[in-house]
Amino acid sequence: MQISIINDCFDENAKLRQVSRAGSIFQDASVGSFAVCSELEAAGFLIDALDAFDGKEGVILVNVAPRNGEAKKWKNGTPFGYFRFKNTLVASSVDGLVLSLCNKLGLIDEFFLFDIEEVMSFISDEELDAVAKMRIINTQFRSFNFLPRAAGWVWKGYDLPKQAYDLGEIKEAPNAVWFIDNFGNIKTTLVGKEFNFQNGQEVEVSIKGEKKLLKFYERLKDLPDKEIGIVQGSSGIDDRRFLEVILQGGDVAKKLDIKIGDVIEI
Repeated sequence: MQISIINDCFDENAKLRQVSRAGSIFQDASVGSFAVCSELEAAGFLIDALDAFDGKEGVILVNVAPRNGEAKKWKNGTPFGYFRFKNTLVASSVDGLVLSLCNKLGLIDEFFLFDIEEVMSFISDEELDAVAKMRIINTQFRSFNFLPRAAGWVWKGYDLPKQAYDLGEIKEAPNAVWFIDNFGNIKTTLVGKEFNFQNGQEVEVSIKGEKKLLKFYERLKDLPDKEIGIVQGSSGIDDRRFLEVILQGGDVAKKLDIKIGDVIEI
């Protein structure tokens, strides 16, 4: 079984601790840790992870949970919860844009929210003593101390205290860049199926408010050398794949000075 960790805590020490903890809970699983720098990037990673899991058994742990700004409204950062997509369990922070693309693509039927103190009260003292429970409640590293444990309990069938979360509370995904790959290709939140472009069709695109005329291509191979175009990308799930902006043979993000979160509209 595969455990994939998507987290904005990605220095070597943080990865060591998260991978080791998840491996100790899911002892027969292969565990990998993958770094993200923003909620929107995590949202895209989550879609691609679910696509790669292909509905099979496994667990995805997602955390982008700052304590500053709007997060101050929570007792100790944004809450965690979980949903299932086919046979894959996703345990995730809930605030911000982390779940936005899953919700946009209709992958979440229901989402259940945890209160860490309620969960700790449910767990027996034989499994965790009072000192350990208090440490988990007050921890500054919840994706190490709480999230993998909660996912493990859900996986084992524990009926943890939880409440249904209104999917309407999930923030709407912006029309924007969610990832820039190592070639400088731009992955957007725009889904190709929604536009029904024809191969070679000219499209007006607004990138950071600047309008450009670009041609759409179904395959990267079709994009002429040195041309910037819109290509049906590989990221996404089922027949819903995200559009990419690509400079054939070059780095379009560098050329257009694009970063994750920049607005792209058609």
